[in-house]
Formats: sequence, structure tokens, C-alpha cells
Amino acid sequence: MILDCTIRDGSYATGNRWDKEALHMIVEQLSAQSIQYIEIGNGTGLGTYRKNSSAMSDEDYFASTLPYKGNSKIGAFFIPTVGTREDLKNFREKGGDFIRIGANATEIETTFEYIRYAKELGFFVCCNVMKTYAITKFQLVEIALMARDNGADCIYIVDSAGGMLPEQIKQYVEAIQAFSDIKVGFHGHNNLLMANANSLAALQAGAYFADATLLGIGRGAGNAQLESLVAVCKKARMDMGQCNALQIADLAQQVLGFMNLKGSTKREINVGLQNFHDSYAPILERVAMKYAINPEILMEEVCKINIIDPSEELFEFAASTIKEGRKVTFIPNYSHHQF
Repeated sequence: MILDCTIRDGSYATGNRWDKEALHMIVEQLSAQSIQYIEIGNGTGLGTYRKNSSAMSDEDYFASTLPYKGNSKIGAFFIPTVGTREDLKNFREKGGDFIRIGANATEIETTFEYIRYAKELGFFVCCNVMKTYAITKFQLVEIALMARDNGADCIYIVDSAGGMLPEQIKQYVEAIQAFSDIKVGFHGHNNLLMANANSLAALQAGAYFADATLLGIGRGAGNAQLESLVAVCKKARMDMGQCNALQIADLAQQVLGFMNLKGSTKREINVGLQNFHDSYAPILERVAMKYAINPEILMEEVCKINIIDPSEELFEFAASTIKEGRKVTFIPNYSHHQF
């Protein structure tokens, strides 16, 4: 399952300020895409506005997101040195569903009293072990067991520096699962451009959550990119429900396009989804324009037949078929399936 933290981690890139209409749109449309868990608030969590006068208040975040959550669950981040018990209580009373309580791996005991209190309030509680790479997988198992005993529902592996690799992630997840039935999550950063690969590795190893953001927006090098991670998971034959990578990419461009952040565009995502070689993009665009059809649909239909060397004749055939409202069928003469 993918947990979206665009608003929370993305606040680092927006200077802890968001357009309230953008917040409304992000939550409403992610909910429509069946993203079940959405994290809101400032980067360092509840109470940040008291330490940073330029940051949005928790109340502004609540008002701009909670009424629009639909069937999704809304959560926030909490650091013991930033937030207070009253912050937790207030968020729960306003309609918060889950809370992620985090501390450095070497200071994780500071989270336990807040985990217990959050469970009393009725939250689904995650314990985020920040800078997980600073400890061994066996030390992480010990932390997971302590967190579970204090009421945590989920333990999070956090690649705060974005330097971990898929095999490491796999080993951490499997070690926890060997000793506990607590749910496991993974929060990756993208410093080595491995956030999506690491997230996939976590999910394939049995993690319950992997975090991602629209356009990969986030602190530093950013996070796993939601729209491309959805595409990757679909290609890995994971059940993503109603999530549509291209529609999520549209949302990303709509609310974050002005930021011009590094990340896969809608076209690049579709190229990966369909195994389309972009050297054929000029033909794709030319034929799609000629027939006034969506080039992304044309790409999909062409690639059902030939992903190696599609001819212009095939593009023309597929485009005319789509224009007529008919289904493009398998045509051996155009196919790469030559056995």
C-alpha cells in the first residue's frame, strides 16, 4: 500500500507554505484515486508553527484537508521535541486518523510515551525510526518489538539520507517479519535516485506501506515519486486498486508543475508502462495529431502489438481504429511476437 506524504514532506520544498486550494485539491483527488493514507502538516510535524513563524498553522492544514478526505485516512507527523500531547489530542478531535511518531534510531525510546498516549486517543500509530541505516537489522528488530509492546501498529524503516539500496531494505523488512507480526513501512529519500526501487523492494519483501509524493517532492533530493511508483507497482503485478498513474501525473502537473521539479513526466511514465521506445515519439505525435486522438492512448494500443520496431503503418492503423471507436486487435503482420 502506498502512503502519500506530498503535503507533509513537500512542505520542505514550499517553505512550509501551501496554497489552501492546492491542499484541498491534492487530498480530494488522491482520495478519488483510492490512495488510502494521506499525510498532512509541516515537515517536522504537529506544532512546527510554534517554532517557525513562517510555517502554516496546524489548524489551517486541518481546515484545508480533513473535510475533503472522502474514504481516505488523514494523518500527521509528530516529533517529541516539536509537538505536545495537546497537539495529538487536538488533531484526533478534529478528525485525524493516524499519526506517525518519529525520532532518530538512537533516541527511539523518547517516542514510547507518545505512542501509548496516541493509542489511547484511538489513532493508528506508526513508529518512524529515523536514520534507520545507523543501526543494524537486529537492533531494528529490538526496536520494533519495543514499539509494538508500547502500542505501535507499524514500524517504519526511514532512509533519511537516501543512501540505502534495495537489498538492504529487503533485509530490514524480512528481519522484522521474522520476529514480529507488526506492520512494516518504508520511507525513502531519493539522493541516489533509488527511492522508487527501494520502495518496490520493501513492498515485495512484505512491507505494508511505502511512502511517495507527487513529482517526488520532498526534503533535499525528494522522495519516491507517487505517479511513477504506481506505474512500477502495476508492472510488478501488485494490486493497486483504482490508482491510475497517468491521472495522478495530471494532478502532479496541475498543482506542482510550477515548481519544475525533477521527476518523470506523464509521458515518461507512460513510456515505461507501455515499454515504448521514445525514439518513435515523433511518429506517435504526428499520427495522433493527424487523427486528433490522445497520443497516450495511441501509444498503449500500438505497444499491445509491437514494442520493438512499430512501423508508421501500424501507428496509422491503430489511430484510424481508435478514431472509429473500434478496439485495436492483434495483427500478426505488425507484431513483434515472431516465434
